Amino acid sequence: MRPHRRRRSRLAVTLLSALTALALVAAVALLHHARGEAFQQARTKSFAVGGCVTLPASGQAQPAHCGQDPSYTVGAVADDGNCPSPVYQQASAPGTSATLCLVPNLVAEHCYRLSLPIGVLARSNCASQSRPDDGVLVQITRRYDDIADRTACPQTAGNHVWPYPAPARTYCTRTLI
Repeated sequence: MRPHRRRRSRLAVTLLSALTALALVAAVALLHHARGEAFQQARTKSFAVGGCVTLPASGQAQPAHCGQDPSYTVGAVADDGNCPSPVYQQASAPGTSATLCLVPNLVAEHCYRLSLPIGVLARSNCASQSRPDDGVLVQITRRYDDIADRTACPQTAGNHVWPYPAPARTYCTRTLI
């Protein structure tokens, strides 16, 4: 009777091991699926109006946290490729044919290098000395949320106003270089 018991015991251990391995594989697959779904939801939210993106030199938008400096807020999504206002910066988003119409999401008193010709903004030192072909160095002197007003900023040499319709936002800027 003992050999029969051992065989049964081995069978139980083998069966239990197989079930444990199967449960582990199922748990890993479920976590992977949930993680992929969460990433896709975050990505979809970033590429929707009100979401935030970064814009690397490639010009293709990447999902971002709205607190990232600099970043851009999606003001509109244009299926036909034409943003509702020429003040928007335009970018494509991976996996879609729509054009994102972007508003810079910048911080007052910070400085940014505005590269030309496509206008990508990069955080910069306000005392930076660089060549003009590196782009224009601007300082955000004031940020107004919930208004788009060309008269909100001083109209003096070297100072400019950047109003955006949606989300309504106005930046007062000073050109440093």
